Amino acid sequence: MANPFPPMASGGNNRLLRFLRHLPSYGWETTVLTARAEGPEPEPADVRIVRAAAPNPERAYALARRLRRRASASPASAPLQSARLPDTLTSDELPRDALNTSSNDATMSEIARATSRRAPFDRWLFVPDQYVGWIGPAVWQGRQLLQRERFDVIFSSCPRPSAHLTAAALARLSGLPWVADYRDPWTTNQFRRYPTVLHRAAHAGLEKIAVTQAAAVTAVNEPILADLRARFPELTGRPTEVLPNGYDRDEPVDEVRLGPGFWLVHTGRLYGRDEQLRLFLEAFATLPNDVHVLFLGVAGSIIRARAQALSISDRVHVEPYAPHRRALGYQRAADVLVLLTGRQPESLSSKVFEYLIADKPIFAVTPRGSAAQELLDEAGASRCASPDEPLAGPLAQFVADAREGHLGVRD
Repeated sequence: MANPFPPMASGGNNRLLRFLRHLPSYGWETTVLTARAEGPEPEPADVRIVRAAAPNPERAYALARRLRRRASASPASAPLQSARLPDTLTSDELPRDALNTSSNDATMSEIARATSRRAPFDRWLFVPDQYVGWIGPAVWQGRQLLQRERFDVIFSSCPRPSAHLTAAALARLSGLPWVADYRDPWTTNQFRRYPTVLHRAAHAGLEKIAVTQAAAVTAVNEPILADLRARFPELTGRPTEVLPNGYDRDEPVDEVRLGPGFWLVHTGRLYGRDEQLRLFLEAFATLPNDVHVLFLGVAGSIIRARAQALSISDRVHVEPYAPHRRALGYQRAADVLVLLTGRQPESLSSKVFEYLIADKPIFAVTPRGSAAQELLDEAGASRCASPDEPLAGPLAQFVADAREGHLGVRD
């Protein structure tokens, strides 16, 4: 079970696509059950994909906008269609081909504003997520498959939680073992905001109903598994394994070039990391004038406003979105890679592994004892600074060491 899945664009697709790429060499044949969708990402070759129809959440948004127009004399918010998003995309699944140059930053900012306005509506209406309407059709479609063909294992990956609920239902109906994979926590996700205690209770109840049916649980790091074991003693005695993210050396990489000077590069979203971003930019402002930073894959409005306030606009650059292969190219072109994680110990983005394979010095703003710090400390040629401590000194020293070639090499 996978939703989102190509052609929808989502960072979580990379883990699933790598599984699908390599499972056949271990004797596994795979079938992906996902939603009918549009988007910019190519479907994986030689993978059987079965798609179930899903209600369009945009219709709910349109209804809410019409009701708001009637209830208020203020102008209605701009519709998402003006940004030309495929109907089934959500705020963190943006089209990579249409937003890969800085000239499209206005469009990206429009999307960011629209999704920000939409977020409270999402949290109130859609439990556990925007794809809740897909669960019923997916269960029906999956049951037809299970009745016609022989399968050995059901696998799903979260987020989105709706994939786990679908898999749990099919496991119960079929009696097949279900492996529940966690890329991020569900109920205890540090970035999840609950409108009411009832919403939190609903998520917690749904997660318990689902995950306690799993024959095995995997997660990208130990803190996520530890949290699950603590909350669900029913998992005692069942296999629970860490399957960390990684990097596939066969993935294509674009060749890109950066301008003159010394370049720091951050690739990927910064959702929920506003404070870390502010602290980093304040520290960056103290660096020499020939040091630049590029943020790839983020809306530029907040970053540029803060850069202007710090009088460093000429050294702070934003490319709103790019294909994954282009992001990998920027990582290799950088002089230093920047990592800004969340504040919880499970914070370990998949891009950490991409950073490591790029073999560039890494400056990370991450909590003490986080999974990211443990990995980077072991790898070497990195510096982890806590967001609770001043960053200017550590960043300046790290950049100076990197320029002088004093950071050594990574194994």
